[in-house]
Amino acid sequence: MDKKLLKIAQKEVETLKDLLGVEATIECKMEDAEDDLKVLNIVFGGENLGYMIGNRGRHLDALQFVLGNIIRNKARALDENLKLAVNVDVAGYKQERNERIEKLAMQKADDARILGDCIDLLPMSAADRRVVHTTLSKFDDIKTESQGEGWDRFVRIIPKTEKEIGVKDSNEGLQEEE
Repeated sequence: MDKKLLKIAQKEVETLKDLLGVEATIECKMEDAEDDLKVLNIVFGGENLGYMIGNRGRHLDALQFVLGNIIRNKARALDENLKLAVNVDVAGYKQERNERIEKLAMQKADDARILGDCIDLLPMSAADRRVVHTTLSKFDDIKTESQGEGWDRFVRIIPKTEKEIGVKDSNEGLQEEE
């Protein structure tokens, strides 16, 4: 199944590459994620590919949307129950962006811990919010929530209280002994 899916993806990416007249190498890899989800990673490599990324990654987001829909529609012919996520990166742009977002999330989580108050990040795309949520989900003392609507949607980083974490108050045992 994975080999057929990779073959379909490679064919569609090559077709799109030829239509766009792009001089780039293409690497397609399939990996398994949680809950029967398959993730197809497509990476364009080469020189002078900035036009494929666009301002703040907007062209890249559009390219991922188009390729994702084309490949998912073709893949459903093989298996209509297939859960497939398609990630497209150009010259490592998305990987670097995700690393910057992870670093920002960690810094803001530290700020929330120190201040003991919520920290709101600037509005960001769903994919960028997902990076923040995933990055901070491994910490027991922080929780995240998406707030707002549409283009104004942002992540709120919230420090958990000691009670939420499960820390007992040191005074509780003293009161019972009296």
